[in-house]
Amino acid sequence: MSAFRISGFSGLVPRLAKQLLAPYQAQIATNCDLTSGDLRPRSGPKAVFAPVINNDIVSMFRMEKDGNEKWLAWDRDVDVARSPVAGNTSRRFYYTGDGEPRVSDYETATRGTGPYPSGCFVLGVTPPLKAPAISISGGAGAVVTRAYVCTFVTPWGEESKPSPAATATANADAAWMLSNLDTAPPNSGTVTGASRNTPLPGHVEVMLDSVFGLRAHEEITFASVSGMTDLNATFAIHSVNAGTNKIVVPLSTTQIYIAGGTWARKAPHNTHGMIKRIYRTLSTSEATEYHYVATIPAIATAYTDTASDEDVALGEILPSANWEMPPADLKGILILPNGVAAGFSGNEVHFSEPFKPYAWPTAYRQTYDQDIVAIGFTGTTLVGMTQGNPFTITGVEPVTMGGGMEKLGVAWPCMAKRGVASFAFGVGYPAPQGMVIIGASSDIVTNDLFTQKEWSELNPRTFIAASADNRYYCGYTIDDSSLMFVIDKTERASFIRINQRISCIWTDPATGRLYVAAEKKIYEWEGDAGSKLSYEWKSKKFVTTPPVNYGAAKIDADFDVSEAELAATQAAHDSAIAANRAVITQRGMDDGLADPGLGEYAIGGDAMDEIPPLIADSLQFQLWADGALKFTKKVSNNRAFRLPAGYKADNVEIVLSGNVKVTGAVLAETMDGLKQA
Repeated sequence: MSAFRISGFSGLVPRLAKQLLAPYQAQIATNCDLTSGDLRPRSGPKAVFAPVINNDIVSMFRMEKDGNEKWLAWDRDVDVARSPVAGNTSRRFYYTGDGEPRVSDYETATRGTGPYPSGCFVLGVTPPLKAPAISISGGAGAVVTRAYVCTFVTPWGEESKPSPAATATANADAAWMLSNLDTAPPNSGTVTGASRNTPLPGHVEVMLDSVFGLRAHEEITFASVSGMTDLNATFAIHSVNAGTNKIVVPLSTTQIYIAGGTWARKAPHNTHGMIKRIYRTLSTSEATEYHYVATIPAIATAYTDTASDEDVALGEILPSANWEMPPADLKGILILPNGVAAGFSGNEVHFSEPFKPYAWPTAYRQTYDQDIVAIGFTGTTLVGMTQGNPFTITGVEPVTMGGGMEKLGVAWPCMAKRGVASFAFGVGYPAPQGMVIIGASSDIVTNDLFTQKEWSELNPRTFIAASADNRYYCGYTIDDSSLMFVIDKTERASFIRINQRISCIWTDPATGRLYVAAEKKIYEWEGDAGSKLSYEWKSKKFVTTPPVNYGAAKIDADFDVSEAELAATQAAHDSAIAANRAVITQRGMDDGLADPGLGEYAIGGDAMDEIPPLIADSLQFQLWADGALKFTKKVSNNRAFRLPAGYKADNVEIVLSGNVKVTGAVLAETMDGLKQA
């Protein structure tokens, strides 16, 4: 007598034929939670924030201070790293991808009503360009030779590389008068001219009152330009000529500049309250080093030094001799466990001084022979993903990390920077061959799930991913249709699809919670315990010889609703009603033809949330035989039920759909046969 039992539900294995799957594996597994081996529904996402943003959310970041939570959102691919400094009470953070590398904190980033971040500064400190001028007055002591430099220091304690040195010889006890000291670089100024198609077609050369502190790839905004009004916008600088005070921006225009105009940095220098530190050389039998002399306001252009060598010897040695700003086109910023910030540009990896993400010595740069797509880290190892072979860099101190660079001997190109995710055991990313994990061992970890053809059908170039609980959560797009999937290598349910369109996915490293963005809103993934997604699970094709007629079935499921589930459902229901009432009160439904939301919702749609039902438990069973649907039943208890007679088939499949926890299913030719299965 033929019978079969399914116990311990699992996900898809697309590379296997449907009849070769194990009894617990699926042809379809959508919206399922299979982590326990039971078939469970996933909880719905919980709306947590609706940022002020014009386009789809591509990147997001949660900030919290003193119990207050704010969300930052971008329509660009932005990487964010929290400050590694202990006692980061200001919640300082660093980010790349939104123009030049930038730094902000809670207060600066969340001023006003949004969009957030509403404020930032350029990451790093522009050094003084001019060497001090030295003049001498008086003195009768020993004759010495000294060199002087100065640095800028922001209100946040970030120090620049020193200015060029000025050297003089005079009596040690003389008054050494320094002048010609640079003031802080400007954050805005005036436009004095503009020439179209110069120096290249499709570019405009703009003359400014000053280019001090401006670099190629930084963003600049022009306003009030007459004649060439196309210039009144924000641009990434193509090049800077310090000798002529000219910059070049990409702009194709037929207009002629007439007069006027202003410019302003998108990411200003942190100059309010900036100071200058002055250092001078002091020679000993062992070395000549720059020692701290004095601090003066950044606006001061002169200083007179009368300090003795004995006093100066007690001063701090210049720490920033080799500190550079990070490249203006730096991407992928992250903080390694040793406090070193890392990023990449082109085919170079850049490292900062430990716990000083504003200081990036040139000597720490490492060059690779292929362009870099993304970086990640596992432990103290940085993983570089490229257009060809991946590489790793291992070390503790950035000055020695170059010796730990290792090129992997296999070409596994990274197909999507946003598809990279870090796990406890390595860094994962999509390659043409499958999902790669680089860690203690490196391999294609989806070979047992997909052939390369099946993997490519997921369109890996569109992947946007994050890891949570060491699972790979990924959104992808095929033919303008967006879905999600989950890969979990630690359980039998290795591949599951989810009917959810998302534009962004992110795991909060502070809490481990997973968040997604959809329709310009941010949701906590499975954060709404009061709502359940409806799942669908289709079994393997069970083949029998000779053909049989399965006449009985039994589904083991949990139809009881706990008090906690009832309370969560009621809370979700009430919350949606309250949110919709607030939308109506504020007249923000965006459901009229003249409303700003026109085009964002389907005809008849609006900005209100869907109200979840109070009780929504359901379970449907389907029996398919020889590829045809034979029977459908709404299941509401654990009692066995009869299946239709009048046919025999050599293959059957079952489909379970609903939102009830199922622990097992059994089919047999007779009711008595169920007991023996």
